[in-house]
Amino acid sequence: MQASEIRNRFVEFFKKNDHLHLESSSLVPEKDPTLLFANAGMNQFKDYFTGTASPNHRRAVTTQKCVRAGGKHNDLENVGFTARHHTFFEMLGNFSFGDYFKKDAINFAWKFLTEELKIPKDKLYVTVHYSDDEAAEIWEKEQNIAPERIFKRGDKDNFWEMGDIGPCGPCSEIFFDHGPKHTDPNFIKTDDNQILDDELRYVEVWNLVFMQYEKYKENGEIKRKALPRPSVDTGAGLERIAAVLQGKYWNYDTDLFAPIIAQIEKLTSKKYDDPKYQSSIRVVADHIRSSVMLITDGVIPSNEGRGYVLRRIIRRAIRHLRDMGLKDVSFYKLIPSVFEVLGSSYPQNQKNVALAEKMLRLEEKKFLETLEIGLKYLEEEIQNTKGKIFDGKSAFKLYDTYGFPLDLTEVILKERQLELDMQGFETEMEEQRKKSRSQSKFEAEGDNKKLFYDLQQQFGNTKFLGYDNFSSSAKLLKKVELGKNQTCLIFDQSPCYAESGGQAGDQGSILLNGNTLATISDTQKPVEGLFVHMVNNADSLEEGEEYTLQIDVGNRQRSMKNHTATHLLQAALIKTLGAHVKQSGSSVGPDRLRFDFTHPEAMTRDEIKKVEKIVNEKIRANIAVGAVIVPKEKAETMGAMALFGEKYGDEVRVITVGHETDIHSRELCGGTHVKNTAEIQYFSIIQETALASGIRRIEALTEEAALARLEMRSDLFAQVEKSFSVKEEKVLKRLEGLQQDLKDKSKEIQDLKDEIQSSHTKGLFDQIEELPNKLLFKEVALAGDLDLRKLSDSFTDKYPTGTLVLKCEHEGKISVLVRTGKNNKQVNCSQLFKENIGLLEGRGGGRPDFAQGSASNSQKWSEFVAQIKKQIGELV
Repeated sequence: MQASEIRNRFVEFFKKNDHLHLESSSLVPEKDPTLLFANAGMNQFKDYFTGTASPNHRRAVTTQKCVRAGGKHNDLENVGFTARHHTFFEMLGNFSFGDYFKKDAINFAWKFLTEELKIPKDKLYVTVHYSDDEAAEIWEKEQNIAPERIFKRGDKDNFWEMGDIGPCGPCSEIFFDHGPKHTDPNFIKTDDNQILDDELRYVEVWNLVFMQYEKYKENGEIKRKALPRPSVDTGAGLERIAAVLQGKYWNYDTDLFAPIIAQIEKLTSKKYDDPKYQSSIRVVADHIRSSVMLITDGVIPSNEGRGYVLRRIIRRAIRHLRDMGLKDVSFYKLIPSVFEVLGSSYPQNQKNVALAEKMLRLEEKKFLETLEIGLKYLEEEIQNTKGKIFDGKSAFKLYDTYGFPLDLTEVILKERQLELDMQGFETEMEEQRKKSRSQSKFEAEGDNKKLFYDLQQQFGNTKFLGYDNFSSSAKLLKKVELGKNQTCLIFDQSPCYAESGGQAGDQGSILLNGNTLATISDTQKPVEGLFVHMVNNADSLEEGEEYTLQIDVGNRQRSMKNHTATHLLQAALIKTLGAHVKQSGSSVGPDRLRFDFTHPEAMTRDEIKKVEKIVNEKIRANIAVGAVIVPKEKAETMGAMALFGEKYGDEVRVITVGHETDIHSRELCGGTHVKNTAEIQYFSIIQETALASGIRRIEALTEEAALARLEMRSDLFAQVEKSFSVKEEKVLKRLEGLQQDLKDKSKEIQDLKDEIQSSHTKGLFDQIEELPNKLLFKEVALAGDLDLRKLSDSFTDKYPTGTLVLKCEHEGKISVLVRTGKNNKQVNCSQLFKENIGLLEGRGGGRPDFAQGSASNSQKWSEFVAQIKKQIGELV
């Protein structure tokens, strides 16, 4: 049975059992900084399980895309070398939010596996938590599972926790027996273990989590209480089930990987059945899936957070491609084979294929350059190594900073007859894991979210009238005091836009009979559907009374102009830079707009001018801006652009700039917009900057603010013209002339400094000491503002194999340098410097031929020099 059929059968089975089919969430968890990536089907339902949100339907089924490659799941080095480790995988899941519990969950799972998929019952085993007699009894009496096929386990294996706090409960797992030929040769059955501990033969295929408790913190102590509505979270790995049904042991041998492996064979001219290359092909096949799916969900390679993990995955794959003889930029060529398998299930990712191609090509090119830098660093550290053990910290720096694969480091060290300090490496790695774990712990989001969720349950959603009205009557339902001079007001309806989608919340006034009683400073949406109006003083307002809400019309209109301008801007960027441009963030307020987008390099001045020109042409063209609410499926067929990671309902609002025969922009958007582009008046980009690796940011102004900026710049230019007594294009030539004059004068000053230094140090290196081992040595102590590098250059020019130890004091600062010629391989200046600079209470470093730094105490200078001289004198 093909994997696509398994997916479909799973969804259809649970739909027949009254489950609502929901789409996979993005791999980037929405509004959840506690998670690096979506790593389980339940992630998107966290608020349902904790009771801070209410589902539309109490049963759900999903096929969730997952990535496990960071935090506690940081086992990247195993991927490709074991049968079932993956960075990207698909999790089939069915969920009960306070509806059915253990009996039905067990029945659904067993029926699907044994009846729908027809997996032989005698190939399946189950586990339960040692305290969960209820689940054990259901398996035995309801499903007729023999007691000897039911195993009880402890917390480590069969108790699930969301984090240090949050929902938790016992779980029951279903295992498949791959048969005696796959028995772990190192596994020995004893009284202290179970046959299922042979993880090579018995493989978990489904985990049923019974969330019946909640862990919470009280007075610094972790406690546990029963959940009012126990829930169910299940997860079955599609790759594992596909392997079972296709008679494969390795997940990589299923149809989920076949097209990718075939393309790798074509690119590399290597065969998958060749043991020499099999593991490398598996690594690449796995990593292209996670790389493509992460990028097309909005993760960009970088040196931090999610982007850092992605970069490591990409670089590991490239390393294995190089092992198979592929030296050119090629990783991106595997993208079509990924969507051959996943495209129909995740069409939103496939729409972003241009971004994946752009980023993977750039990342591979950059890594090939970084690889050379890493090799250079490794060579320097090898030179610094004493004895036969290579420092684990240095290996970890190669791995962590340069993205240098550990196995490559080990290969090179072996060639140089060196061993790796693996314990030191693992110590550094564990420190990184601790940091990852501390950053990914589930933290309560505070009482406020629960409070507003309860209010939303009590009063329902706020009716938004602000698309068509700037004022309306509204009944005050609730006043909530959050702190001194901070009151939240909840009305049954409102013309005020609550901050979302990057657009700032409205400000305004609350009136009664034409008199202003309070000023709205902001409008927020703490939970979906509930609008909260922030005021400083609500003493004169009473719950249950009707008031008039009036937004600040000027602010709203400016926000509307800026919001529509961001849509015009995105369309212009795509037209100018390419289809890889995707919005990754925005901020729209009355004063200015900010737009973040995917692009690997700074825009040129000509590109910025072209974008401005396109936007202003659309503004002058008086193009109609329309909004319609349609089913999400129809919006997709209309070609409406969606945002990375954004969750949309069954019906969505589509903003179109243009008409059917000439559409400039079409996006899913719940914000407020102008009716016609002419209302924007003018658009001006203030600046284009880097936000992160692969992410650029544009800040811009519209209408009067943009025109005012042009006037201000024009006034400044007029002042410059007046100052230089030149007009228009001659100003630039005058400035260029002044810059050249400044450059010439600076060179003259430097030449004079060099002459002065040369005269003061003349004859400094006429004499040099020859040590008993024939190596040359010179110590110099100076004072003044001197260029030590140039001074040491003159030394190495005269004595290419000599070693100079130099100190210079100036205005309370002490500079120290150790230098030798590049071809002197006997002396390692960096090592000598690091080992002895402590005598001067200093710090610094460098290369084998050049090391420098600063010192805070020169009293032991003679001892510092003597020690280095002694070490050089002992060299053979």
